[in-house]
Amino acid sequence: MSFVQKVLAAVDQGDLTSAQALLQKAFQQDTDDDLYSLAEALNQRGISDQAALIYQHLLDKYPQEDILKVNLAEILVSNNQMDAATDLLAQISEDSPAYLNALLTSADLYQSMGLYEVSEQKLLTALKIAPQESVVQFAMAELYFTENKFQLAITFYEKLLAAQITEMAGISIHERLAASYAGTGNYEQAVQQYRQVQAALLNTDNLYNYARLEYELHNYSAAKRLVQQLLQQAPDYSAAYVLAVRLANQQHDFATAVKMAQLGLNYDPFNQLLYQMGAKAAVQLGSLATAQQLLTTGISQVSEPGALIMQLSDLFLRQNDYTANLKLLDQYQTTLAQEPRYHWNKARSLFQQEHVDDALQEMLLVYQTYQADPNYLRDLIQILQVVQKPQLLKNALQKYLHYVPDDSAMVELLDELQFSDEN
Repeated sequence: MSFVQKVLAAVDQGDLTSAQALLQKAFQQDTDDDLYSLAEALNQRGISDQAALIYQHLLDKYPQEDILKVNLAEILVSNNQMDAATDLLAQISEDSPAYLNALLTSADLYQSMGLYEVSEQKLLTALKIAPQESVVQFAMAELYFTENKFQLAITFYEKLLAAQITEMAGISIHERLAASYAGTGNYEQAVQQYRQVQAALLNTDNLYNYARLEYELHNYSAAKRLVQQLLQQAPDYSAAYVLAVRLANQQHDFATAVKMAQLGLNYDPFNQLLYQMGAKAAVQLGSLATAQQLLTTGISQVSEPGALIMQLSDLFLRQNDYTANLKLLDQYQTTLAQEPRYHWNKARSLFQQEHVDDALQEMLLVYQTYQADPNYLRDLIQILQVVQKPQLLKNALQKYLHYVPDDSAMVELLDELQFSDEN
């Protein structure tokens, strides 16, 4: 057995210390061709540092072999040694047999640095040299995909499929096409691409995206099946529970919606959306205590609980628990001072507890925000009737009737005010 073979055997057994010692002997006794093959094999196994040592050893012996420079540069790029990689690639001339490979590696280097325009120019040059080369087409597609230039990416992914290439570098072309079509808003085409891949072969992110697209297309049974498969595969996938709750709500299965929200929160107790959706489903179910428990827990868990606080405030108002609502809003006054609904909800509770002047003050603070909202105007009118502000009341009534002209009670009230003014 050659030392090259012994190195690989040691690597496969996880004995990297022995592999390192054996590599030094391989340098002394094995052929350069065997060493080159070893470098490729090690790189494929993710042992790139040792592969780089071999390429450098060979490059010292054969400084004109440009492919060695390319292979070493690829490793340097992956190790974020951009300057060293750039120096190597700059040594490769346009007439070199390795020039195409150098262009691809350069494109990868500049893409890694976020210099997408430079990367694109390298790839366009490569495309002129080898327009039918699948690796070039794939690199173009991946660059455009990374830049969210999905329509351009689609063009190159479709070329690969036309050449019967469905996978490159461990990446499914169908999955990439699906994501690209979804990025352009073409959900039907995206789903068609996902359907070309067995669901069992999709990773969790693609499985979720597939399920979400089926949901958006109102294919609820398919979406539900995919979510169930995803949660069997990855029970801690938080976004899947959000989709499961949406599916249950769509079917008016609020008990399942609450259950799925609670299950998801067991894995992700900081998911604000699950608290919100679970509480809404609990209200639909008539389980107000469950809704309150979900919201109270969420407020204590999430970093920005403003939306949950207001949802709990709405719940207290629904229950006519004005004391609890005022206590909640006072507790989070600093957090919610800039939230218009805070003042509206507070005014509603103050009014019910006969603090009418304070209620009016809170309502007027957010008049500019809600003056086109009939529900707000109705509450304001109710308060103005009590505080005896006839001119303000008339203005509020006129504005309200602009939006709800067929409210006979409000029409009658305005008529009474106008009659009083005339007499």
